[in-house]
Amino acid sequence: HYALSAIHSLLKNNISVHYTIITQDQPSEEILYQLDDLSLQDHVTLTYIDTQEDVYLKMSASDCLLLPSVEEGIANVVLEAMAIGLPVISSDCGGMREVIEHEKNGFLFRNRDVDHLTQIMIDMINQDSDERKFMSKRARLKIEKNHDFHRLGGEMKELYRSIDFS
Repeated sequence: HYALSAIHSLLKNNISVHYTIITQDQPSEEILYQLDDLSLQDHVTLTYIDTQEDVYLKMSASDCLLLPSVEEGIANVVLEAMAIGLPVISSDCGGMREVIEHEKNGFLFRNRDVDHLTQIMIDMINQDSDERKFMSKRARLKIEKNHDFHRLGGEMKELYRSIDFS
């Protein structure tokens, strides 16, 4: 609900935004209530996705990925977004700090802090296009360098081979 409150704050300040919630499940009653309570129906879309390809298509058509989770490890969707150069705004929780370097390859906002999230969103909206491109490039490079799953798989095989199970 932090994201919806931030969207509401942006709209109150005459900043035009549209937020798409991508889900495989029904949204909670709390989210549906908040959409109605804040009159966000024209500014928020709930999209149900079945395949990974659908997620990729939605992300490719987006300006950024917002992950407002209050608890999260390292979310695959963040790695996927960074890999395609999609700017990411995430709560500073769990393992996200291991992936996102604030204002270098993405944005981190203080967990459960709507005002900070709103300010980060404003900062990103106002970001120079060259800086956004550079940030996207740094995000892609971070994923290529640290999250190459073929390389990691090879390293895991070598680790298992080196263990003496006798």
